Amino acid sequence: MFVDMHHHLIYGLDDGAQTYEDMKAMLLGAYQNGAEEIVTTPHVTPGREPFDGERYLSHFRAARQLCQDENLSLILHTGCEILYTDDTVRLLESGDIPTMADTGYVLVEFLPGDSYDRLKRAARALGNVGYQPIFAHVERYACLRKGSHLEELHEDYQVVMQVNASTFVKAGFFERRWLDRLVNRGFVDLVSSDAHNVDTRCFRMRECYDFLKKEYGEEMAQELCHDRAKRILAEQ
Repeated sequence: MFVDMHHHLIYGLDDGAQTYEDMKAMLLGAYQNGAEEIVTTPHVTPGREPFDGERYLSHFRAARQLCQDENLSLILHTGCEILYTDDTVRLLESGDIPTMADTGYVLVEFLPGDSYDRLKRAARALGNVGYQPIFAHVERYACLRKGSHLEELHEDYQVVMQVNASTFVKAGFFERRWLDRLVNRGFVDLVSSDAHNVDTRCFRMRECYDFLKKEYGEEMAQELCHDRAKRILAEQ
């Protein structure tokens, strides 16, 4: 069973599920492939594009009702994936954008070419007001492949590092070597699906779990795909 902290299944909000039927297909697909809990994380860009919180909660409730109607023992939580801006902390503090399952954790993303200083400033700004940042799909940020940047964020700023399941599944030789270094040094905390549909960006947690189990052992696979996320959600 998997706990997925990054999933774009709530329809009509971003580039994830577009319709109710898309959402239903994503829920069924995730459940059939072992999902136990999912934090639903539509894209949010604070201060640049309005986030329709009422629409999100309405469609979130529809997703929960769908689980009940389909007899899916699948727990859904509110959340979002925040493209970090200078307005992020203010809108979190005002309650205009949700944290992860009403915990102090926030899922934050950046542009692939953003500087390391920007990532570090974000970690510091969030931490200074009591939020625990989870950096989404850290494999995308070129700045973290240099020196000890990723280690500094992880150790000094307590940033939780999330990697997409599909990255492990599809990685080529050099990408896999880099990921292997991160896993062995304890710098990967969460593996999540970042699912957007049931075709090109689907829920690949089981496939990833099997790979991690083969390469690093069952205990590590369980920690990355279930246990750490479960502990975060227990902090509600």
